Amino acid sequence: MLDYGCADVPYRRFFDEEIDFVAADLPGNPHATLELNADGTVPLAADSVHAVLSTQVLEHVREPGSYLAECFRVLRPGGRMLLSTHGVWVYHPDPVDLWRWTCAGLEEQVRAAGFEVVRFEGIVGLLATGLQLIEDAFYWRVHPRLRRPLCLVLETLISTADRHQSRESKRQNAQVFALVAAKAP
Repeated sequence: MLDYGCADVPYRRFFDEEIDFVAADLPGNPHATLELNADGTVPLAADSVHAVLSTQVLEHVREPGSYLAECFRVLRPGGRMLLSTHGVWVYHPDPVDLWRWTCAGLEEQVRAAGFEVVRFEGIVGLLATGLQLIEDAFYWRVHPRLRRPLCLVLETLISTADRHQSRESKRQNAQVFALVAAKAP
């Protein structure tokens, strides 16, 4: 399993200890077990991993097509990639923040890298995302004693709004898109 752009490796705990879990990231990340090359590629052999995990990374890479091609290169035939990235979200450089995706644009990029998209979902629909952005815009502007009540009210509205958003609507417009893609056997 390759966690490509691992940050602080928050998903490691979901996998058995027996799994060879490779956490790859930029130089200087103390949580990474593998440092990316200067060009962003992974120092692993082609067809060497069963699965690639990419969570909230694609919006931070300079060349998304190259990143996805690298995911494809290291993945064994029949292997799968789980990827999530932003549709609508606030600017958050880490170290840069370059992209937001539409459902069609993301699927196009993944297919162009050679993958078959097996499953595609939107997470947190448009109305709930709008409310989340309002919360984010106001949180630091209100008195500290009002932050908790503000969040309580808005998080309740966000949750309610999202429960009433259809799966198809979320698939088209969402805060986060998640997909599973496969490399042909």
